[in-house]
Amino acid sequence: MKNYIFILMSGFSAIVFSQKIDDYNAQTLSLYLKEDWKTLIIIAEEALEKNITSYEIDYRLAIAYYNINNYFDSAQQFESIIKKYQTKDETILEYLYYSYLFSGRHRDALLISKDFPFHIQEKTDVASFKFIDFLSAEGGVKMSNKEDLGIENLKYFNGGFGQQFGYRIKLQHAFTSLSQNYIDFDYTQKEYYGNIQIQVAKGLTLIPAFHYINTIENNQITRMGNGPNIIISDQTDIKTQLFHFAIKKQWNRFSISPNFIYYSLKNSDLGTLTKIQYGLTFGQTIKATHDKLWIGAGGEFISDNAETHFVWNAKALYNISPKTYLYFKYLNANTSDFAIENAMYYYNSTSVLVDNFSATFGYYFTPKFSWYLNYQFENSKDLDHNLSFTYNTIITGIKINF
Repeated sequence: MKNYIFILMSGFSAIVFSQKIDDYNAQTLSLYLKEDWKTLIIIAEEALEKNITSYEIDYRLAIAYYNINNYFDSAQQFESIIKKYQTKDETILEYLYYSYLFSGRHRDALLISKDFPFHIQEKTDVASFKFIDFLSAEGGVKMSNKEDLGIENLKYFNGGFGQQFGYRIKLQHAFTSLSQNYIDFDYTQKEYYGNIQIQVAKGLTLIPAFHYINTIENNQITRMGNGPNIIISDQTDIKTQLFHFAIKKQWNRFSISPNFIYYSLKNSDLGTLTKIQYGLTFGQTIKATHDKLWIGAGGEFISDNAETHFVWNAKALYNISPKTYLYFKYLNANTSDFAIENAMYYYNSTSVLVDNFSATFGYYFTPKFSWYLNYQFENSKDLDHNLSFTYNTIITGIKINF
């Protein structure tokens, strides 16, 4: 008798469950056909929360997220469908590709495209190999408020290009030239920067990088005596190598990246010096802003045989529209000789960088051609001359994607 009641109740529960799935399926289908995406999301999320769902309901929810430009949640939902139902449906893969692309996860988008059939690869214009992936160029001037004391403006130019080898590997190369006259010496600096971004798996990137800096300082010292003043000139050649390694992990809207840098500085006067830098950066896209706002922060310890310094930064990126954005960054250092942004930017001035505020406006003329204008305000101090001063920097640049 007990077994009979159990079987009866189990059958009744199955019927009720099936009816509820049918109800949610009918409601979401009707809303899908009407393209009432917001209401569909409410109903489908309710079904998901109650674990009364199906392939069709899950699929419609993912499509609804996509159509209201909620690309982070659409990507997560499409990922869930692929895992839950063990499918590699080409429509789902294409939607997932664009969800990654429009949420800024370009390397994940490229990785998923390797499973595309040929006609979708042609449709999306995805290529596994690009000898030139992009070209970039920027230049500007760093304007000193103490030109009268010999701290003159710094001139800066940078050009670079990218490469793509397969679905997992991207390379970036940049060449920089800058020069400045600074009180009792002038210097020129040539740099090469290269990094490799290796997409090991979805949301997991390895970033080894190398930065080479060659600085030539021309020094002039005036010696005063009973006779005529004597000007002594000499030249210092400094070769700096930075070996960088970082791991970046992305979970939907959140990312975190520990990093490590080893420095080798060969000074023609002082010999070879070494030091290390290690730190952590993280970022979060804010869902409440409809994913228009991203905020991030990071901290770095710079250590040599004598002492350890701590450098930190905070930044925010706001997408005003699909074509325009604003990027703000604050850097607090109170030191020099350190690197940021995967060792791409190296601060090695004679003076100490106290802090720096940066604002960038960017505009996409087309999906493949963009322009940006950057302004920076920097506080610095020269400990040898007991002098505080500021820089106002203007940089503009373009980038062409292929």
